[in-house]
Amino acid sequence: MTRIPVLLIGLGRIASLLEKDRLRSHPCTHAGTIFSPWGRKKFSLLGAIDPSEERRITFCKDWNIPKTLCFYDFKEWSISFRSITKEGSDSSFPNQKNSRSTVVRNAKVPSRKKVGSSSDPKVFRSEKVFRVSSNSDRDLQSSFHAPGYPGANSKRRNSSNINRERFEMESSVINSFPTKIDLSSCLVVIATPSETHYELAKAAIDFGFRRLLVEKPVCHSLPLARKLAKLCKKTGAELWVNHERRYHPLYIQVRKWIREETYGPVRTIRASVLTSARNPGRAIPDKTGPLFHDGTHAVDLLTWYLGMPDRIVSVLRSYRHSPVEEQALALMTYPNGETVFLEAGGMRNYFQFELDIQTENARFLVGNDEVRFWISKPSRKYKGFKSLTPVSISEKSSAGSNPFLNLYDSLFRHLSGKSSPITGDMEENLRILTVLDTIRRRAEKRFLEV
Repeated sequence: MTRIPVLLIGLGRIASLLEKDRLRSHPCTHAGTIFSPWGRKKFSLLGAIDPSEERRITFCKDWNIPKTLCFYDFKEWSISFRSITKEGSDSSFPNQKNSRSTVVRNAKVPSRKKVGSSSDPKVFRSEKVFRVSSNSDRDLQSSFHAPGYPGANSKRRNSSNINRERFEMESSVINSFPTKIDLSSCLVVIATPSETHYELAKAAIDFGFRRLLVEKPVCHSLPLARKLAKLCKKTGAELWVNHERRYHPLYIQVRKWIREETYGPVRTIRASVLTSARNPGRAIPDKTGPLFHDGTHAVDLLTWYLGMPDRIVSVLRSYRHSPVEEQALALMTYPNGETVFLEAGGMRNYFQFELDIQTENARFLVGNDEVRFWISKPSRKYKGFKSLTPVSISEKSSAGSNPFLNLYDSLFRHLSGKSSPITGDMEENLRILTVLDTIRRRAEKRFLEV
């Protein structure tokens, strides 16, 4: 089976670090999916990029990969890649089927002064360069450890398992850099602050990549999203955005009910993405605010379920000198008569994602905290009336219940030329950004007292 090479840009929470959260369903990150037992059979690591040395070290330690696969910025990676592929005609990268000896290039990076945090978009565009030199088989072997999820207790595994897993990981990394790589067959994953998305996506496309998976939102402004869409259309690049709920079977089932009007047409939807813009969210550092940073999840599903609204009335509440809102409120109506109430942010001391969908004959409450379902039946309390009666609903399906595995399975099938339910392309995300931009741009502005 041909594996898809992946270049992972950004090694933060959604890229890797959240895999350490024992309360979550795993895998819950890009790295967790790629390095899962399932993912290793279908993907290989082409490189990992992050300006934070601490994150690069943590990434290598968590996933037991050599430091030679981690780079400071895209330019460093590209220089290493060009050097390796240019010299790849020699015996540096033998086919493992014909030889057991292997060699990996060791990227020696010149010393740097400390840079800003990885949330600063400037640190993703360094002008530093470096040279690539060969390394020995012995150095290669000493750089590997038994792979597994972060926090796994490798001491409990016997030596034969460790040796077998070590060989599997060596094979995975070595085969990431074959003599010739068709960049258009690779996948670039951009999991960085949203204000860096456009520049990084453009750099990847200009370099020759044609398949990109970008974290939400696709860009932090509509004008940049339009520029990126034009670039994708001009070059034939395919770009998808990770709104992971699209790959959860429950949200897929709700969409089917809405589209087919299984329980009648939708009348109203209350969509809530409640959090604090300042703690613990990323809305302030990312300069996007809770509407773009968090509200994009709700607007994505609303657009996926209902299409585009025909009218939007909105209010933003913020502090006078703050660059972003603390709370966004919107009333949206749709061509088929649906009405949506949206709240993002809201200055809460908790996080809640929830869609309360009320159709003519049913009500679905779906979110991070609970799933509830009611249908209209004759009332047990009032003669001649109907009431909503609770019924059970399953969160599982034949597709599996893990959104990340479903997302990457869809990507693998599509990139392998097979039928795939892949969704969330550039054009769809232009529509999402259009709704978010309209809510912000046309909103009545109200100021909060300090």
